[in-house]
This record gives sequence, structure tokens and C-alpha cells, in this order.
Amino acid sequence: MNKVRLAVTGGIGSGKSYVAAMLSRWRIPVYNTDEEARRLMVESERIRQDLTALLGPGAYTRDGALDKRRIASYLFASPRHAERINGLVHPVVRDDFLAWVERQERPLVAMECAILFESGFDRLVDKVLLVRAPGDVCLKRAMRRDCASEEAVKARMAAQMSDEERCAKADYIIDNDGNSDVERRLEEVLRRVVAETRVEIKLF
Repeated sequence: MNKVRLAVTGGIGSGKSYVAAMLSRWRIPVYNTDEEARRLMVESERIRQDLTALLGPGAYTRDGALDKRRIASYLFASPRHAERINGLVHPVVRDDFLAWVERQERPLVAMECAILFESGFDRLVDKVLLVRAPGDVCLKRAMRRDCASEEAVKARMAAQMSDEERCAKADYIIDNDGNSDVERRLEEVLRRVVAETRVEIKLF
């Protein structure tokens, strides 16, 4: 069965996970790329071998867990380092996502991905939904969620793709500023997805 793939993306604190959780409640399977990447960095023998070759045996602890401090130290040392890590992890996540899609029984599935366009994962989906919110709202949400300083969150926000760039690439947009009816807007988006892709599914 051919499946329609919808990506949910957005910047830090935009509320993309909130929208993805809503999809799950409506029985639409969601693949969270961040969570699966963390899992695969431990479980994938391919990633283990590549990370060990890149960082040495200290990439993993004696009990087989990922040495998060060592990885973080390497990542933050240089933007090129992040590219190298992503170059090892993203192909495995890509293959895992495609295999996951095949295992799903529903004709409409979703992918939650913060770096959808940067990773090239937008090429794996049929439609892209962008969740966005004003910068000050995103900042406060991320600070509260991550117990992080304003400076730390602002640095992360500055490093990400802008909403203007994402808007130019997205098929649908949901504003999650705290005042909009996100659920109603998501229902509208899903009805458009069904109409435009002609997927046979009962949504609600």
C-alpha cells in the first residue's frame, strides 16, 4: 500500500511536538527523528563503527552507552564536526524511517523533524507542515522546557534555519502563538492533505 508521508517541522519552541502529539492522538503514526537518531546511535552497529572510527573507543562507555559528554564536546567544537556526525547518522535514520513507513498499516504517516530541510529529509515526504510562533514566544517556551539560559537558547535559535526560509519550502503553515486554534487549523491541514493526495483515510 502506498502511503502519504507528512513532515512536521519548526524551530525551537514552535510547538511542533505538540502538533505531532495531536496527530498521534488521531491515530496517525509519527516518526520522531530526534528520538530515533538517539536510539540508533546506540543500537546501530554501522553508526557505532563510524563514530568509533571518528572519535576513538571513547565514543562509547564500557557498558555500551553513548558517551554524551564526549559527543557534545566534539559537536560544539566546530560546525564542521556537526556535519561529520550528521553525515554518519542521517543515512541510517533515513533507512530506518523508510523501513518504519513500510511497517505502518495506516495510509497516512508523519515525520517530526526539526532539521527537515537541512538534513534533506524533506525529500522523503510528500507534504511539509511548518509550525511557527513569534521569536519571543519560542524563546520563553524553550527556556522553560529545557531549563536553559536566555543566551543559550538564543544561540541555538540563531544557528537554525529562519521561518522565512522554512515558509518558502512548506506546503502548510500553522501558527502556534498561544492564541490561535491549533487543533482546528490542524484539522484543516489534514483535510487538505487528504484532498490533494487522494489518500483513502477516515481522519476523525
